[in-house]
Amino acid sequence: MRLAIYASTIFGSALLLFAVQPMVGKALLPRLGGVPGAWTACLLFFQAALLVGYAYVWLGARWPVRVRVGVHVGMLALAALAVAPLGSLDGSLDGALGLSPTEAPVAYALAFLALEVGLAFTLLSATTPLLSSWYARAGGERPYGLYVASNAGSLGALLAYPFLVEPHLDLAAQAAAFRAGFAAVAIAIAIAGGVVVASSVGAPAALPGPRGRPTLRRRVRWAGLAFVPAALLAGATAHVSTDLAPIPLLWVLPLAIYLLSFIAAFSARVPAPSALVERAACLVATVLVVTTTSHANSPALLLAALHLAFLGVASWVAHRRLAEDAPHPDHLPELYVWMALGGVLGTLLSAVVAPLVLPDLWEYPAAIALACMARAEQGVVVPDRAWRQDLLHAGGLAALVVALRFAAPLVLDDPQHVQVASFAPAALYAYRWMPLRRRFTLCLLAIVVAAGLTHGLGGWQLTTRSFFGVLRVVDRDGERHLLHGTTLHGSQRLDQRDACVPMTYYVREGPLGAAFAAHRAAGRSGPIVAVGLGTGAIACYAVPDEPWRILEINADVVRIAQDPAWFTYLANAPSDRLDVVLADGRLGLEGQPDGALALVVLDAFNSDAVPVHLLTREAMRLYLAKLAPDGWAVLHLSNRVLDLRRAVAHVVAAEGAHAVLSDDEHATYVVVARDRAALAPLTAPRWRPLEGGDPRAAWTDAFSSLVDVLGDDPRHFVIRLFE
Repeated sequence: MRLAIYASTIFGSALLLFAVQPMVGKALLPRLGGVPGAWTACLLFFQAALLVGYAYVWLGARWPVRVRVGVHVGMLALAALAVAPLGSLDGSLDGALGLSPTEAPVAYALAFLALEVGLAFTLLSATTPLLSSWYARAGGERPYGLYVASNAGSLGALLAYPFLVEPHLDLAAQAAAFRAGFAAVAIAIAIAGGVVVASSVGAPAALPGPRGRPTLRRRVRWAGLAFVPAALLAGATAHVSTDLAPIPLLWVLPLAIYLLSFIAAFSARVPAPSALVERAACLVATVLVVTTTSHANSPALLLAALHLAFLGVASWVAHRRLAEDAPHPDHLPELYVWMALGGVLGTLLSAVVAPLVLPDLWEYPAAIALACMARAEQGVVVPDRAWRQDLLHAGGLAALVVALRFAAPLVLDDPQHVQVASFAPAALYAYRWMPLRRRFTLCLLAIVVAAGLTHGLGGWQLTTRSFFGVLRVVDRDGERHLLHGTTLHGSQRLDQRDACVPMTYYVREGPLGAAFAAHRAAGRSGPIVAVGLGTGAIACYAVPDEPWRILEINADVVRIAQDPAWFTYLANAPSDRLDVVLADGRLGLEGQPDGALALVVLDAFNSDAVPVHLLTREAMRLYLAKLAPDGWAVLHLSNRVLDLRRAVAHVVAAEGAHAVLSDDEHATYVVVARDRAALAPLTAPRWRPLEGGDPRAAWTDAFSSLVDVLGDDPRHFVIRLFE
């Protein structure tokens, strides 16, 4: 009975803790758009709050148990009654903040999070270490098993939110459910506190290991064993969902694997990974280091499976060593603090520091290499040799890779053969030292360093990185392409650099060309705003003296498109009244005068990461308000996985607007207008009415779900991607 009380309370607390973050993100997105600084601030806020919650438990461990229970229950009551978590998601708090989300997005995000969920999130994060220590104090058996309940709750929220909560509850209903759940968890924590206070057991149960204070070396080891899986998670998610399989909601899978590794590691019923499993993981690590540093992305399905499998096994190994090294319950809160610190550092390194200092995703193969150090000495693994010998082997291997990277293109023509010749000998040599953990790891790191030093020898002309990911300019078969992972953001023929001839989604024979041709033929004119720049090909549709404004959120995209050394569309645009503005599309449109625009062209959906806030009723209402009476909102909806036409049809029906659709081998476009008569120039058979809209299913700022647009048979969306 006692175990059930503590386990269920921890489960419920973790469920709420994991669910509140996407709720707040949904509330902030319409206010902040995709401003990178604001979302970095959100990440830092939640990581800091988690650490504060764990540190609060650690520092409070010195207090008498009655004091600890009383203080914590009192703070929970304050958060539930006085602060009311998520109590003003309708925007009523904005005036009290005294901050503008447009002018000060970072400060606004921090203030919003602090007032809405700061205290509640911090207290919920404290639940697992606090109740685990109470459980041990009350005479419970091994308290670290309760960490399984915590991660099971997190996993439950991870799977439930996008598939069960978001498709059925709007933001207000989600907030109400969260407040009710928070009150229930607070009551359960009070009951658990009463159990420990009433217990007659005066000391924690005895566990293997010394009761003395952990050494600094042991604490650093805890942090390191938590750091590596966190860095692996961030890197694997970015690589798999960008370079291999840009599938919406795919981020759920690596995070679920990461949480499952905690469950397996801390469960007494699951055995530790065998030596054979660890050896196989090292072989996979060698393959992944080579494929990631050489930017190989085919066969995509096999590579994605290998990345996810390695993430699971490596995280399981590291977390199992954490579980086996767990200290006496007297020091349980301290273990959680060091684990959280390692996890925070791993996440921040990958999500914040690396995009600022590294031009490519090099931290991920480095994390793969470091994960091989977490193995225990079992099976073929033997004690490490001298550092000097290990460094000599790693240095020699790095020199070999650099030499081969320069020499291979001189004798081989096929790029794939060049990559094999450059990296295969190094991979074989590295795996030769697999039984020596440090030497094997250093050899893999040497491959990463050598690849980084010679990255300019690849087939791409430019690589640049930011919060939004890695962009590459690649020349192939007489054409220059702008790529974000495997997603194409525009192309230009190298023999047409002196002209303005749009390609790919923007060709004049495609739907966009047909829309502009009909617009011109009808004699319509006026200012045009385009959302999404890419290579700047859309500027080819301008005419002399026509005012254009192009809104783009990624500064790297702006720099590449404006530099004639890479693309010349903007330089050769027919109009000299063309401005490129760095801004979120929706926020940038809000500053335009009502009823003034001839066209609003939205080209922010051709990536497989969908900016949902641009497809809600509020967004469509904004577009229509900015258009002249006969103006059009032209939406580019090409997507390999999602049927965005369905989402637009629902919103159009809800707003009482009208729309037509055109799709061919080039692209899919929808044109929306307030009145049906305004769409008269868009005639059949090229254009047909957009049908099937259901106002009840329309997305809003408070309600949206990508599950709704996975297509008629969601089971096939992965198959469609890899076709």
